[in-house]
Order: sequence, then structure tokens, then C-alpha cells
Amino acid sequence: MKIYFVRHGQTDWNIQNRLQGSVDIPLNPTGINQAHILADKLHSTHFDLIISSPLSRAFHTANIINENRDIPLMTETSLLERSFGCLEGIKGNEYDKNLFWDYTKNYQYKDVEPIQNFFNRIYKYLDFLIKTYPDKSVLLVSHNGVNIATNCFFNGFPDDMNLLNIKLDNCSFVEYDSSKIILKNEDSFEK
Repeated sequence: MKIYFVRHGQTDWNIQNRLQGSVDIPLNPTGINQAHILADKLHSTHFDLIISSPLSRAFHTANIINENRDIPLMTETSLLERSFGCLEGIKGNEYDKNLFWDYTKNYQYKDVEPIQNFFNRIYKYLDFLIKTYPDKSVLLVSHNGVNIATNCFFNGFPDDMNLLNIKLDNCSFVEYDSSKIILKNEDSFEK
């Protein structure tokens, strides 16, 4: 199975360095343009299915990619960005990113989705996809947090465990092959 992962196009909150999390912030004009450019780049790449986060910034990106294709497109709540609850909307320098993205500490704070719960959600869904569509090519359109978890699922955790170095720019994509999963540390996520 091939999985292509796309991060949504730019939003105003991306420019303002605001923590979006599960807040439904739309694409800005640059983000819409980025999605059209990416659609052109991916034009000759075959997808059997497109699955998007239901948040409008991802779903709009997915729709633009699919404009001239007519590929089945569905939304999936498992691909929602990590919920940062009461912190959503604050600027990136107003919270300790390293603490909240430290997988080993699994910091618990008010209504923020703990990182291990978040990773478990993504890992379970990726396992489901691989079992359900073993011979398909699937495009996932989602968020940078989901990108971090997906990258760790396929490539393992970085040696220094710094998850913040795993970044995908707006409307960038990466390809994964399910036959080359490195993580599969059974203790790191629930089945």
C-alpha cells in the first residue's frame, strides 16, 4: 500500500504563528493557491482514494487536489489535528512546545489531548488503512501534528526524540510504503 500524506494549505493562523489544533480555520488565498499548485504537481500520481480531516483547511485542500480527478473523497475524524483545547489560538511562543511534544513525558494539561493518546489515535487509523486497503494508493490530507505521528509510525522516532524537527510545510507531501514500516514497537501504541 502507498500512502501519500499532504499537509493542508496555508491559513492566516499559520502566518500569525497561532496554535490551530482543532479550531476550524479556513485556507487563506495563499493556501488556496498552494493547493492548486500541489494539484498540478500530483496530477500524474494515481490515487484510489482521498481521505481528509474534516476541518475545512484540510478538506478544502483535498477538494482542490481532486477537482479534475473524480476520485472517491471522504472525511475521517481520526485525521483531525491534535486538540490543544484551552491553548488553541495562542501564539507559538506562549506555551512550551517542547513539553507538549515530549512523547516520553506525555504531559497532561487541562483539556489538551495528551500526545500519547493522539499518537495512538493516528496509529490505530493507519493500521486500519493498511489492513483495509492493502493494494491501494491512498492520499491523506491532514495537519502537521498528524504528519508528525504518521512519520513516526513509518520511520520510527528520531534518535533525539525531538518531534518538533519533523515538519511538513503547508501543501507539501510525503510518500510512505506500508511494506517499510519501521516503528511497529508494540508497546508504543494500543491495538
